[in-house]
Amino acid sequence: MTEQDLRRLVAVSAAIGATLVATMVAISMQNGTGFQDFESILRHNTPEAFSAAIIDAAPVLRLIYPLDTMYIFSYVTMVFAMVQLLPDRRMASILALIAVMMTAGLDFIENNHILAMAAAAERGVMPDMARITFETVVTQSKFNFGLLLTLTLSFLILQESRVAAVTRWLARAVVLFAPVALLSPVTTLLYLTMNIALGYLIAATYWPRRSWIPAVTPAEA
Repeated sequence: MTEQDLRRLVAVSAAIGATLVATMVAISMQNGTGFQDFESILRHNTPEAFSAAIIDAAPVLRLIYPLDTMYIFSYVTMVFAMVQLLPDRRMASILALIAVMMTAGLDFIENNHILAMAAAAERGVMPDMARITFETVVTQSKFNFGLLLTLTLSFLILQESRVAAVTRWLARAVVLFAPVALLSPVTTLLYLTMNIALGYLIAATYWPRRSWIPAVTPAEA
């Protein structure tokens, strides 16, 4: 692929990912529930409350699941294209690839485990504290690898423009804000909004722009 193709792939993947996150947030807000409610015991004090809630939320979770799966593929594609544009940034690229594969792998486990718990609960097999704790560990690990990925990406955006500078610093701001992101629904929504904005900024930064500088012919050189 040419450099223009790779830049376009980064931009399209980032825009698709941001749009998918925005769509999932809208669905969750419209229905009052989503995957985020079952990633730990924090929002349900007991396994019984967790079980009752996940049964009610099961149809919404099944609606969000394919969107979240497409989102995972979108950010993996974006990162793979970004690192190919910077072969000289070897260490940052390696770290980004490790972080994105760990994040994606844990994301797949998280989503499928939550759906499995929902399906089991609908059939009378309620999740116990051990399964909920496992889900919490998977989610927190994914969250941490995702932050490592976000921080690493801020060092892979080398374009010199105002949009690129804002994108780099927004990525770092997301990492700094992350420790308080789960304190309340408001902080969670703000954190997700920052990530959506980051996706669109990456798309704007990488979208190839037509050069208006006329080509110099050999006769003119």
